[in-house]
Amino acid sequence: MDSPVTFDRLLEGAQRFARLAMEAHAEQDQEVFLLHAGVSVERLAKAALARVHPTLLTEMSGKDDMLLYFAGAVATPPSRLRTIGASTAIGRLRKMDILPQKPSSEAADLDGLIELRNGVAHLGTDDVEDYLGTFIATVDRLLLHLEQEASSFWESWSDTARVVLDDRADRLQRDVRLRINQARYRFRTRFADLPEGAVDGVQQAVSHHGLVVVEVGPAKALFQALSQCPACDREAAALFLAVDQGSLLFDMELTAEGLLCGLCGFRLSSTAEVEAIGLPNTVRYAESKDVLEWIVTETAGPVERLATIRLSLPDLYAHDRW
Repeated sequence: MDSPVTFDRLLEGAQRFARLAMEAHAEQDQEVFLLHAGVSVERLAKAALARVHPTLLTEMSGKDDMLLYFAGAVATPPSRLRTIGASTAIGRLRKMDILPQKPSSEAADLDGLIELRNGVAHLGTDDVEDYLGTFIATVDRLLLHLEQEASSFWESWSDTARVVLDDRADRLQRDVRLRINQARYRFRTRFADLPEGAVDGVQQAVSHHGLVVVEVGPAKALFQALSQCPACDREAAALFLAVDQGSLLFDMELTAEGLLCGLCGFRLSSTAEVEAIGLPNTVRYAESKDVLEWIVTETAGPVERLATIRLSLPDLYAHDRW
């Protein structure tokens, strides 16, 4: 049987776990992401050591069985293959100037990723810090050292990796572009096995046409309007629009404050994010005869349900200002 600790096998494993890590991150499953990302880094670090010589995968203490096998002195592998852990592999690569040296922030972030991976594996973790950037940067550095094509390694996640590593865009733009790529993945996986036309049916079910009143407060009113989603390109996103207290009801200029797609789950949470994606941040509404839909929560005993009440503008307010 072929050894599971050859360079090719380790590289293949690193790629497989990297894909699983990216999928978990797209689904916002932080613990699963940390597990798979840590394993991917460990496998790739060991691949870098194995490329130099397999003996670099052996522990310094214990029996010599692994050392002799990796050195080619014996042909039969030990009954139990035991190699160094992730921290030792990373430490050896640091001594070889392949990974960032301590006490740099890059080294601290990588150590944090591995520590959290170990914590999740044993006890779980409540830490919500995002290590996606650390994971991709570490993999990118190792792939560069190993002269491996990043696009071949990341495959369908190549664009996401480029977005995370792009230092030309500001943090807001990178975050929005990352969420677009992840929403596209969710859309593909959720609807891949559905029959033709099923997506259109779901889209129709989650789409609310017209200007919908979501909430009316003392300072502003919040509406939603149907919009094309920047991620899945379907007209199934709710664009949330706000208007302040002094606005005329028959001539409103609304400010876009967010967006949520009912199909892929893509979300924008501020006017700045709406602008970053290239959507207009203001919408003018000047049809006094139009009918609005006001979505409210009705309570019937212990059960709450959403109800839609159709109101004309004169019904909504007794005056033309609020």
